[in-house]
Amino acid sequence: MKNYLLTAAIAVMPLAMADISMGTDSASAPPEVPSAELQEQIDLAKAVIQSFKDLTTTLNGITDQASADAAAAQVSSQIQRMQELQRKAESAPQPTASVEAQMPQHINVQEVRQTVNTFMEAIIRLGMNSAYGSEALMQALSPLMNPLTGQSE
Repeated sequence: MKNYLLTAAIAVMPLAMADISMGTDSASAPPEVPSAELQEQIDLAKAVIQSFKDLTTTLNGITDQASADAAAAQVSSQIQRMQELQRKAESAPQPTASVEAQMPQHINVQEVRQTVNTFMEAIIRLGMNSAYGSEALMQALSPLMNPLTGQSE
């Protein structure tokens, strides 16, 4: 079995860090109540962050082949949720310039960085351990990893 996890982890880090180059480093409250359009964007961003946190928690519980096999169905479900969020983001209307300008006031960059770093650490650990020999886990991770490595699903 080819091990694409480490390659994918290295490939995604610069992309993830580029996407969080804006925002605030503190969790301070935004200065004004957001519009409905802005709130939709904020909610979507928070859902994406939470989905990465949830998946990371599951991945961090994997320590051997038995736990990898046991976690595969949950990982698959969590990745499906991430794909749903991606489809939602792709089908949503392009945010107005005003919404784009306001988003940085509502993003906690430190939280996003920590989320990305923790996720990447989990992916790298799994890659370095060849996903503990679990074909089920590798299959569950494939929708997430294949686009990063140029493989088809």
